[in-house]
Formats: sequence, structure tokens, C-alpha cells
Amino acid sequence: MIRRAVKEKGKQRVSVLPLLPRFPGWLSGKDIESAIVLTTRLRFARNLRGEHFPHRQDKTERQRTLEKVRNALKSFADRATFIALDNLTSLEANLLVERRLISPQMVQDPLPRGVFIWKQQDTSLMVCEEDHLRLAGILPGLQPRKIYDILKPINEELQRKLPIARDPQRGCLTSCPANLGEAMRFSFFCHLPGLALTHEMESLVKAVSDAGITVRGFWGEGSEILGNIFQFTDGPSLSFSPAESLSRMETLGQQIIEKEAMARIDLQSHNTAALQDKIARALGILRSCRLLDSAESLALFSAVRLGLDLGWIAGIHTPMISKLTLETGPAFLTLSLGREGTSRELQALRAEKVRKAFTKASFKP
Repeated sequence: MIRRAVKEKGKQRVSVLPLLPRFPGWLSGKDIESAIVLTTRLRFARNLRGEHFPHRQDKTERQRTLEKVRNALKSFADRATFIALDNLTSLEANLLVERRLISPQMVQDPLPRGVFIWKQQDTSLMVCEEDHLRLAGILPGLQPRKIYDILKPINEELQRKLPIARDPQRGCLTSCPANLGEAMRFSFFCHLPGLALTHEMESLVKAVSDAGITVRGFWGEGSEILGNIFQFTDGPSLSFSPAESLSRMETLGQQIIEKEAMARIDLQSHNTAALQDKIARALGILRSCRLLDSAESLALFSAVRLGLDLGWIAGIHTPMISKLTLETGPAFLTLSLGREGTSRELQALRAEKVRKAFTKASFKP
């Protein structure tokens, strides 16, 4: 997986470069639900009893926490690799962000922190992020029960091997009070061009917000919406049992799918020419572009993905577009280049990759 070590300043460290040719399992979604709910993510937050929360720890305390976790989880070595983030460049750390293995906030933290990465890159355990432990897993499509069944035994193993901070009334103690209780949160990453184009997204956001669901951008909290991809995250876990959270999120997922499907039907019924023009133009740009920035590529991918879902585009498939989303990320491109590239060089390299991928794609309404 990522066990190749490289020398840097006389120190052995784990390289992220072997990640480049391998892609996470969650890219493989192909069914109709995966066309709207792209992925389901579950995250457990846990903290160690007797230790300050990470944001209150100094360097010595952070290092002690890391060592305590690594020593307790030696049995993880056969399924996951540990990477100390303070040994990585910001570019290498950002590759892990692009793979959704760590949060953007972890890149900026100057103190010791790390991450266990599972071999399929669909599960990770962040150590010393907002909480001491943040276990997260991602599956393609609408699969809250399956991801819960996958992560539950790992979470139970963490709780057997480490002294987890708990309170009889409040449950698991967390850095953010909103995460108290079960300290687990489901998220869906959804592609919703229909609702965006019919201007129905605002009413959906209001409805789910009233139900305690948070809507976030492409990179989570505080980030902007890119490529019509919205993140829906369940609310405070203190109010719900795991069974209640599962039921809520399954219902939410189905409602999102139904609303987006209806919006797409409406677009085809009343704005067919305009919709076809938007999709055909996006495909034309991707087939012939010479410079392409990251935000524009995501917007164009969104239009073409919609065209694929509607059966108007041939010669390319949805998992390829999901793969391209990672292959055209700034960190991936720079590491592939082997050196720091200028903005113009990265735009040219991104355009070249996209042109090659879309060579055989055609518009056939």
C-alpha cells in the first residue's frame, strides 16, 4: 500500500507517492442511486481519558497522545499504514485531503498528528485532529447501514484498547459539544444539478436544516459549493441512537434522490434545448481545452455527469469522471509532475489529462 519509506533529513518516513496510481474504492459507484448520492460517509469521534483535547495540547502532549494510540493499535499494522503528518510536505498532506483521508484543517496544524490509512483508501483514522480519534469510512452510493456495519467493529476495537473519555449522562466526550453522545455522524455527498438549475436547492436546504441536517460545500465545513456537489451531514448525535440516525439518514437519502430525479424530469420537460446546450458545450470544452482550472473542471464534470445520467453522452462512463476529479486535483497533478509547477503549467496538464479522457466521448441526445 504506502509502506515505501524515503530518506528525508536523515529520517525514515512513509511516502504518499505510492498512492498516486491507486484510487479509493468509493469511486466505483455505478447504479442510479450513486448518480445522485455519490457517497455515504460515517465518522466516529473519540477522545482519550485524562488528556487535554488536541487544540489545548502542546507539542509534548500531542506526541504522547500519538505514541499512546500507536502503541495500543499495533494490531492495525496488517490492515492500515500510519503516516505522521508532520513528516509530510503540505503538498503531500493535500493529496490525502483530495482522497478525503484527512481534513483540510489537519494540513494547517503545526503540532504532531497523524493518520492510519486502510489499504483500500476507504477508511481512515485521524489522530489528533479536532478530537484525539476520528474514524471515518466512505462507500459509494446510499449505504448508511453497510458503512455502519463496517466501522462499528473497528470502533469497538478502539474502545477496548484505549481509555475512551465518557460521561454517564453525556456519552462520549468530544471537543465540540454538538458531537456528544454517540459521537457519530453520517454524511452524504450528493450531485444535485437538477435542483441547482431549477432553483429548488434553497428550499431543500431550509427543509433539511429545520430537521437538524447541515448542508456544506465540496470540502466540508466552511467550504464553497463546487460542481453542484453538496454535503449533507446529520445533526447532534446526543439526540439520537445509532438506529435512529440510520433511519433518519436512509429517509433523507431517499428524499434527496426523489427530489433530484423530479427536478431532472422537469428540466427535460420544459428546458430541453437549454439543458442539451449546456451539456454539449461542457463536453466540447473538455474535448478541446488547452487550459483548465480546478473549479471550472468540476463545473464541467457536473454537466457531463448529468448528460451521462440522462443517456445523452456516450464514450465515457461515470467512474472515469470520478477518477478524473482526483487526477486533476492540484496536489495530484503537482506530485505527478515531480516538481512545483506554475498555475499555468497545472492548468495545461489538467487540460491534457481531460482531453485524453474525453477523446471518444460524444453527445447523442
